[in-house]
Amino acid sequence: MGKEALTLIEAKRIIGSELKESPKIKQMSPLKGINHIIAEDVLCTKNFPVLPKSTMDGFVVSSKREKYVIKGEIPLKVRPPHYLKAEDTYQVYTGSFLPVNSLYVIKKEMASINQGMLLPISEAAFEKNFIDAGEDCKSGEVIVKKDEILSVKAAIFLSMAGIKKVKVYEMPKVGILPIGSELVHRRGPDLTGFLVQEFVRSMLAKVDLMKPLPDSVNEISTSLLNSIGKYDVLITIGGTGISDRDLTTEAALNANAKLIFKNLKLQPGKTAGFFTLHETPLITLPGNAQAAVAALFALLPITLQSMGFAPYLRKRRAVLNDNLDLDDTWTKVLFVKALNVNGCETAEILNVKPHTLRFILEADALLFASGKIPKGSLVDITLI
Repeated sequence: MGKEALTLIEAKRIIGSELKESPKIKQMSPLKGINHIIAEDVLCTKNFPVLPKSTMDGFVVSSKREKYVIKGEIPLKVRPPHYLKAEDTYQVYTGSFLPVNSLYVIKKEMASINQGMLLPISEAAFEKNFIDAGEDCKSGEVIVKKDEILSVKAAIFLSMAGIKKVKVYEMPKVGILPIGSELVHRRGPDLTGFLVQEFVRSMLAKVDLMKPLPDSVNEISTSLLNSIGKYDVLITIGGTGISDRDLTTEAALNANAKLIFKNLKLQPGKTAGFFTLHETPLITLPGNAQAAVAALFALLPITLQSMGFAPYLRKRRAVLNDNLDLDDTWTKVLFVKALNVNGCETAEILNVKPHTLRFILEADALLFASGKIPKGSLVDITLI
């Protein structure tokens, strides 16, 4: 299994069979759950607001008359009289709850007051100026759907609606270890490591980009062993090729990692590998930026899903703007630009040369393709 290149379908099936799925779900307050993926539909537990609610200062009435007896006021956060007589009115404020049979909230400037009586000045005074009970959400209504990201606005609304807990998927902890003696002595940043870090973060994971290590079996294996228990998934970048300096596979085996597979029918990204290190998944990515990104999106989502996490991937359907004639046993990872042409999402394949970083500027998405795909076909693309 370690020598023969696997198809991506075979690799995903093996990962799924190797890992133990245990749904990584926990309950959190809405505000603490911001940017987590919702694990089950969040329902409105009661009408919100529970009673009609005034949207301005004024006087609430339940009929259309020439005058009303002012019975008092309804302060904020005070439960109002259940029923309002036709001849009576109460002064209310923005946010005041109203009787269930309220019809209008008359603005102050649209009425006069004389000897305890409210006198509307014209027909125009009779405007609703309140929201009904349950207008924001009705009991049993879905507020946030399963697999959606809990946004700041949604979390605030849930809190205001009295939702105290929501079920969300935990964010996986991912450790990234760049490998290469050239990285240790480089003055500038490790661009491939930074790219991988940001793409992992975009899947809603907690990420730790470690300091690069030199091409040393002992140093790499020691770092891997020291990382056990700290992360849900480990990723290395670099050292997966066949030269004398490519020592990642040897180092993983030296750390007693179990080799699940090495080499994929994936272009770019062929030399990627998958291990388990004391039950922690270890993904070994190539050092080339294009290959690392391709292999990352090929292997990390299925790894997290197989563990019970819910990685966030932004996918779209787009119309292919070119004919593809590829080997149907290999998966080609194409960098594409997502264009809106006459209201239609179109995937334009970019001519990205190997070992260049220009795809960072130009590509909007990845297309995993194999076999023959005619121009005009509807394809799934993964936004990056």
